[in-house]
Amino acid sequence: MHNKASIILGTNKKSVKTKNSEYVFHISSSDTGGEISLYEAIFNKIGKNKNLHYHKVLTETFTVLEGEFYFNLDKEKLILKKNDSIVIPPLIIHGFRAKVPNSKLLIGFTDSPNRDDFFIGLSQIVNGELILNKAEINQFYNKYDQYQINE
Repeated sequence: MHNKASIILGTNKKSVKTKNSEYVFHISSSDTGGEISLYEAIFNKIGKNKNLHYHKVLTETFTVLEGEFYFNLDKEKLILKKNDSIVIPPLIIHGFRAKVPNSKLLIGFTDSPNRDDFFIGLSQIVNGELILNKAEINQFYNKYDQYQINE
């Protein structure tokens, strides 16, 4: 961790977009040496895929800022609403999708040194700018401590 405060002005924040979502980089993993990072995820449409996965190292936190989300947590199915939060430690299978249009999440990570590149790569895959076969997609996710569960 740095011994100096970091000020990140809104005008200097990076973001990436897909046709259905936008990710705003509030606190970059590079600003904290990977100790913590914070992203806002905005979903324009209702989600169809819950993207079940787990992490071996990082802890992931979610807070619903607007709208509602379906969350899968191991075998449990939840609906999280505005101001609800969830903390997911390593090795817990989870996934989520927007329940209503224009839903927003604040997503935090600990022990994740390069989450910015994950969201950049994810947007390139979703936008068709980066074409990967199934094995390459799994390698992409695994590189960022995200292990997909096939439904």
